[in-house]
Amino acid sequence: MKKTRLWKLLLFSFFLASLLSSCGKEIPSLQVLAQQGEWDTLYRVAKKDFRETYRSGSLYYLALAQAERGDSASALQSLDLYQEIAGEEGASMAARNLMLILADREGNAELVVEQAAFLDEAGALGTQGAIAYYQALMALGRSQEAAMVFATYLRQQLDDREYALLLLEAEAPLGQIRDALGDLENGEAVSLLATLASQLPSKAWAQTLVPLAQEYEQADLTSQERQMLYASLATLCTQADFRVLANKYQTLSMD
Repeated sequence: MKKTRLWKLLLFSFFLASLLSSCGKEIPSLQVLAQQGEWDTLYRVAKKDFRETYRSGSLYYLALAQAERGDSASALQSLDLYQEIAGEEGASMAARNLMLILADREGNAELVVEQAAFLDEAGALGTQGAIAYYQALMALGRSQEAAMVFATYLRQQLDDREYALLLLEAEAPLGQIRDALGDLENGEAVSLLATLASQLPSKAWAQTLVPLAQEYEQADLTSQERQMLYASLATLCTQADFRVLANKYQTLSMD
């Protein structure tokens, strides 16, 4: 469930039309640069345009360029200024989507929820935004709201594998995760645990997941799946600071 490169489909979707209405006649050139992926040029042009005109639309494109150049923190600062200038009601759906994406990337659950709630009310919250919304609510301990988002946006959109991975990434209750993994073949479940282990979860979450992953040691697995399980356990045990177990599973994964 990794995100595609800034969810490129959203950047030139119908949301862009609402942005352009407030950008002035020089903004289409910024749009062209964005469409062409000329991020360094877009950064320079958008920054210069804002200094000269103080147009909020230039800040959006500046933030987009900063994000694509790998500077999410600066992009969020630009979007924050953009929102101050545009006003709460004047901020475009494109800018709010980009802010949600970057907030999710930066692990800012509060900002994800703030932007997702607005998009939800406006009927502009897509599946990827709903996933970020759900995970942010879970991270904030707002499980009842997360359940509503899940029921409204996600359950019909996700297959069993995607659902189980979503729960794993959201650090959902272990009982829910165990039930979701139980709907999968053993090899699929082990593959998902390997995916999560590769993301290097927090120490506390790794400590929770180690016993769950160990349950699959008794499962019917191919030799390749078993090696994957041991490698995942080695990583999870390392994250959990279970050093003896980490050494054990590292050795087993190499046999």
